[in-house]
Amino acid sequence: NTPIENVSHASELELTKDEFQSRWDKYNKGNPLDLPQEYLSRIKDTNEYPYQSVGSIFIKGKTVATASVVGKNKIITNFHVAREAAKDPSKVLFRPGMTKEELGGEVKLPYGVFEAESIKEAPFGEGVDLAVITLKPNGEGKNIGGIVKPLEFGNGDAIDPNQSLKLIGYPYNTVQDTMHKHKIEVYSTNRGLEYFGYTEAGNSRSPILDDDNNIVGMHVGKAGIKDRGDILTGIRFD
Repeated sequence: NTPIENVSHASELELTKDEFQSRWDKYNKGNPLDLPQEYLSRIKDTNEYPYQSVGSIFIKGKTVATASVVGKNKIITNFHVAREAAKDPSKVLFRPGMTKEELGGEVKLPYGVFEAESIKEAPFGEGVDLAVITLKPNGEGKNIGGIVKPLEFGNGDAIDPNQSLKLIGYPYNTVQDTMHKHKIEVYSTNRGLEYFGYTEAGNSRSPILDDDNNIVGMHVGKAGIKDRGDILTGIRFD
């Protein structure tokens, strides 16, 4: 599977500036902890699929973000996250299913911690914010893909504007070390993927899943649209 930026099946919601702002404000005006559960909710059991296949990636001394298991020993994250390791795999730790069962509680690591073996910072070029990291087997000699079920790729080309999807990750500023599910509403498929929702630091590389829990995209960050306002952005997979 490869990222897609511009394809024939690309379209955008027709919204006035006020309508656009109203959709953005629905998720981003006020305390995120006051958002309805439908918009932002804590994952209670990260042993369940697909949550077991999402985890926290830690770049020692640099940053914390989200990564996803997509193969026997492969995870994907953002290029802008992976480059913080300065091409040194020993700085990378992946903790699948990591979460806290309650606010202020103990961090749970249901599948332990995996070290990185190698980093491909930009396999599709630096213009695509995606990196592939190969993990070492754990202390028992088991590969990550033999412990959790890797995410399966869906059809990102079938995504339509106004479609609701879910994004799984770690909103680090609000609730540290706790996996959450975020609802997102697609605005445009003209430029990768643009959508309304609530995200923050730590959500970089959060997988975007369809109703069948297939990965159809990956969260990158936030951008601005001229004459409209802020919008969330991501990569879309074919």
